[in-house]
Amino acid sequence: MRKKLTRKKSDRYRLFRIVFLAGLLLTLTLIFLVSTLGSQRFGALHRMVIETVGPVQKLFATGAAAIGTFKSEYLNILQDVIKVREENKRLLTQLQETEATLNRAREAMATNASLRRLLEFKNNLARPMVGAMVIGKDPSTWFQSVIIDQGSNRGIVKGNAVVNSDGVVGQIFTASPNYSKVLLAIAPSSAIDVMLQKSRVRGMLKGNGTLTYRLEYILKTVEVAEGEHVVTAGYGGVFPTGVPVGVVSRIVRKPRGMFHEIEVTPAVDYQTLEHLMVIERQDVSELKQVEQP
Repeated sequence: MRKKLTRKKSDRYRLFRIVFLAGLLLTLTLIFLVSTLGSQRFGALHRMVIETVGPVQKLFATGAAAIGTFKSEYLNILQDVIKVREENKRLLTQLQETEATLNRAREAMATNASLRRLLEFKNNLARPMVGAMVIGKDPSTWFQSVIIDQGSNRGIVKGNAVVNSDGVVGQIFTASPNYSKVLLAIAPSSAIDVMLQKSRVRGMLKGNGTLTYRLEYILKTVEVAEGEHVVTAGYGGVFPTGVPVGVVSRIVRKPRGMFHEIEVTPAVDYQTLEHLMVIERQDVSELKQVEQP
């Protein structure tokens, strides 16, 4: 019973304090409003209220200023980031354009060097030639041929020799007015009269259907060594004498038979054919008559 009475007294006292504080705060507020609206002078109470409220207002004002400064700096940083991104895009585009220009310059230099070697080769042979470029490869694996961008309109006929700055490439297999097909010397159906440059012994160079030749009809009595150069023999006026063909890379000496089995590595890289020269034959008129039906 006593506990209940004590609890009721405590609740009443707490309620009284709340009402008292609320009334005091309301009274102070009314006094502040009356003194502010009714007089322009600062009384003691007015100054007390200002001193009490001032720090809070200062805190809010400082916070608002900090927020404004942060917002301004954030926007500036965002603008700088956008500018940096745009600059990076511009620099990337410029770098790509520079790389493309550099690639074109390298390609031009490589083409120029290739054409210069081809011109020197042409001057050394001192034979009428027609420059051509490889524009395609025959899909047929049997013939192993390429297509060039020059034809009969430039005087090219079947049987013309085809070379580049490294040596023998093949012969013209067929010619149309503006294009021609070149039968490569590595094709199985190709055969060229050649000779060993050192011993001057002649033989027949035939294609293996791979990236090598085989040299036939070289008697076993002839001394042949690996690394010896093979050149054209000049028979029939198709190829001039002494055009590089390849290098002896393997010799098979069998107990039976009259001839060596010789493998020759081409002087020409058939996988990178690009600029070629077609050599005119000395008996072009006869070949034209043979081609006519």
